[in-house]
Amino acid sequence: MAKAIQEPPAAARVYPLASPPTPKHEKLGGYDFYRSIGSPKNILAPMVEQSELPWRLLSKAPLPPDIAGPIETVTTPQGKVLKRYVGGVHLSYTPMVHAKVFLKTKGIKDPVFNIQHGEEGSGEDLAGIEGGDRPLFVQFCANDPDALLAAAQKVQDRCDAVDINFGCPQGIARKGHYGSFLQDEWDLVSRLISTLHENLKVPVTAKFRIFPDVEKTIAYAKMIEAAGAQILTCHGRTREMKGQATGLADWDQIKAVKAAVKVPVFANGNILYGDDATRCLEYTGVDGVMSAEGNLSNPALFMPPDHEAAYPNMLLLARRYLDINEKLKTPTSGNAMKSHMFRVLRPILDQHEDLRDLLARTGLLDGKVDEYRKALDKIEARMGEDGSKVGCPATPIGEGGYRELPKWVAQPYVRKVPESAKVPTDPAYAGSAATSAVPTRAPSPVNVAPPAQPCIGQPCGGSAAARCPTGACVLHCRAIRAAEEGPLSASEALESALRGGLVGMGCEFHEAKFAARNKRKKEKNSMRQNHKKWKRGLEQEERRRSQSLEREEAQCIEA
Repeated sequence: MAKAIQEPPAAARVYPLASPPTPKHEKLGGYDFYRSIGSPKNILAPMVEQSELPWRLLSKAPLPPDIAGPIETVTTPQGKVLKRYVGGVHLSYTPMVHAKVFLKTKGIKDPVFNIQHGEEGSGEDLAGIEGGDRPLFVQFCANDPDALLAAAQKVQDRCDAVDINFGCPQGIARKGHYGSFLQDEWDLVSRLISTLHENLKVPVTAKFRIFPDVEKTIAYAKMIEAAGAQILTCHGRTREMKGQATGLADWDQIKAVKAAVKVPVFANGNILYGDDATRCLEYTGVDGVMSAEGNLSNPALFMPPDHEAAYPNMLLLARRYLDINEKLKTPTSGNAMKSHMFRVLRPILDQHEDLRDLLARTGLLDGKVDEYRKALDKIEARMGEDGSKVGCPATPIGEGGYRELPKWVAQPYVRKVPESAKVPTDPAYAGSAATSAVPTRAPSPVNVAPPAQPCIGQPCGGSAAARCPTGACVLHCRAIRAAEEGPLSASEALESALRGGLVGMGCEFHEAKFAARNKRKKEKNSMRQNHKKWKRGLEQEERRRSQSLEREEAQCIEA
């Protein structure tokens, strides 16, 4: 944990913690609100285009009751009865909704939160899942308090709270001026929160990233609380920790935030297995744990480790996702569906390039659910006896902090940890009641900054680099080999590559993968062109038929 700082940071000195405005509508706050939604512990994170309705329902009930076991009933202090499935999340967030875009979009084409069909945010049974899409938080990104309020008012009757995204670190957030790129504008952050707190019928919550300085993180969290946020979600990474520089989330900072505020706190970061959620709750003292990447690879992440299907067959999960899609009126974007198929099926796709190509082609076809079912049948045939298995209990965690799991079960995607992020075992875990502590994945006491020239002279943090002889990504692999052949140095070759210059060929693995990718692109483009021609032909035939009918009607009238 960071050393104590005697003088408070500048942000804390210049920003007074004023009381939030009085809400116009009577509503619960803080722990009263948290208990009213069943005191959720397992939480599905907001993920751009990937925490959509069918995925939320799958994450809530990842396995059918006959496999998972009895449904649990939870009664809130207000007398509301909530249903919880074994291994499921207790609370879901929508994908991030851009407030201004949401206001401009009308009718059936509402891009992320579909109001027209009445299923998103419904507490009625959906796709055979009791309790439907609740509890639910709708997350918005915005930099204009008035636009944010107008967008939030469109959904306030279909959710339990509205969340504001102050955590997105991606380039699109920088360009659009939202997410973590507002974290230096505390006055604006405060006004966004207080405007919703004052005017909405439901509570407002906030998700944010930490600063390198823990004292500044605490001051920031207190400001967000003072503005009116009723639940805080602390992502234990800084704004700069993304891509190859992602590193490990700092649970010590999350723990400090939890100790500093009076409202409930959710933790986000370092959750690959259900055991990690247990350790995080225990170590940080937070009220709930949020999963993003771990959930995408295994929506049954929170299954009890001793359950016979703690790690379900990937095909079982993929087919259940398709079943849920088929039973809903609300459309699912093709990109979301394709992404989920690739994530869940990754262990088998990594072994068979032709199956990966098959799934890529399937995503371009109409009638996607039926086409994906056909693809899954072919994948099952390739898996042999393993394809019909239901699942397996959790295996022991090894010395490296990861489980050795059969290739046919859903399992987390393990990002390669940069050398600069590896730390010794955290002694705070020594007395933990969770026996499966993970030494090499213990929260890092330092924030990982990206190296100036990743891959040059040290292993690359990218996943593709694991199969490269020099441990480099394709760009740096080519630069290294160009330097070996001369006359350029590695840094000069890299600089040339970054400018778009040709620096030569990389290793056999990278070049084979690059060639296969180009081949898939050409096939996709060809399929798209053929599909467009087919659609144009249908449209022309429909116009001819319509014109023919109009002529016949005109002749009848004249007769």
